[in-house]
Amino acid sequence: MTARPAKPGRAGRPLRPITHRVYLFLAAVLLMMALVAHSRYIIGSLNQEARSQCTVLARFFAVATFEAAQDPSLQPIFRDVVRNINFPVVLTDTKGIPRAWRHVGIPAEAVPDSLIARADTLGVVAPAIARLQDIVRELDRVNEPIEIVRLGHPGALGHVHYGEPPLVARLRWIPYLEFGVIVGLLFFGYAGWRSLQAGEQRSLWAALAKETAHQLGTPLSSLLGWTGMLRSQAESGAPSREKVMEIVEEMDRDLDRLHTITSRFAQVGSAPTLERADLATIVSGTVSYVRRRLPQMAASVSIEESYEPAPRVLLHPQLITWVVENLLKNALDAREKPQGTIRIGVAWKRAERRVELTVADDGRGMTPEERRHAFDPGYTTKRRGWGLGLALARRVVHEYHGGRIVIADSAPGRGTTVIVSLPLPPSTSNESNA
Repeated sequence: MTARPAKPGRAGRPLRPITHRVYLFLAAVLLMMALVAHSRYIIGSLNQEARSQCTVLARFFAVATFEAAQDPSLQPIFRDVVRNINFPVVLTDTKGIPRAWRHVGIPAEAVPDSLIARADTLGVVAPAIARLQDIVRELDRVNEPIEIVRLGHPGALGHVHYGEPPLVARLRWIPYLEFGVIVGLLFFGYAGWRSLQAGEQRSLWAALAKETAHQLGTPLSSLLGWTGMLRSQAESGAPSREKVMEIVEEMDRDLDRLHTITSRFAQVGSAPTLERADLATIVSGTVSYVRRRLPQMAASVSIEESYEPAPRVLLHPQLITWVVENLLKNALDAREKPQGTIRIGVAWKRAERRVELTVADDGRGMTPEERRHAFDPGYTTKRRGWGLGLALARRVVHEYHGGRIVIADSAPGRGTTVIVSLPLPPSTSNESNA
């Protein structure tokens, strides 16, 4: 049964995994929200503390009989009561005349008691008193004044007008300062990340150019050889039809190989169109191609295959074939002795809704340091090669197929196991296409 192309849209292109940039942005937003919430909590606590102090102050004046504050001998006492308050506060009587104040920019000594008495008895409001009354109106716009009442006494004896503590005013700027610091860190972090990414991209494209020349070199050399043979046949005078057809067939194979190579590299910089296909069929075909080349590559190496019935997945056949070829080539290059065994298989992870490809060898294995850098472009432990195979394989699997490729196990002298996992499309049923 032939594979049918996937319909365009979400089914034809798997969702790309959330990148670390998204996580970084979300972390910055959450941190900013936490800092703002913490600052608002502190500001609210300080404002509540200020209101509690003003409430206590109002009760004190109510118990002490507010009218007593009009006595010149008692006014210094009431002013001393508010002296320890660390936020703007003004106490006014029922006529709105300030009787005591603190942290409003006007020292108590600047307003003689005689001016307060004249304002109370004669209604003559001095400029200093008028300025205090303007401050009272500004404070009332910030916080509602607290009435000074005494139990059993009808009406209010006066009011306590208060503002925010100076610390609150400074704290209000902290979220903006924190936001600026976070934005600055994000900017410099992003600039550094872009610089590293640009360096990685330069390495990737340089290695890609070398890999392209290496891949194209083999079929081109072969074609030059075939054209030379055709020329020799023509110069001989009477070339045999069978010989010419044999050469043409070999040239066709080399041309098909060139077409495959160019198609692969053309897909690296663009989003390929995925289609539903049987991963085991593609892997089996690739293994057959590599096995035919084993006499030239590694005659004593055997490839053991194991395929479980599994549902079709969304993939690009040529790119996945490229991935399998790279993994097999790495397994062959990892040999420390002529003979060896490579185990390759496809399994269906029903619970995880994934189809896994496993490639295991019994070669030299990797050190922990080599495992950390195995997928970095340009990194290689081989004497020959550009260190591009696993880097491109990760790009193909992660970005184009929404899957993952990991080195599941590797240790010096114990071999290496690589697992490629591809997700099932959302519409796939739980029955395999055995």
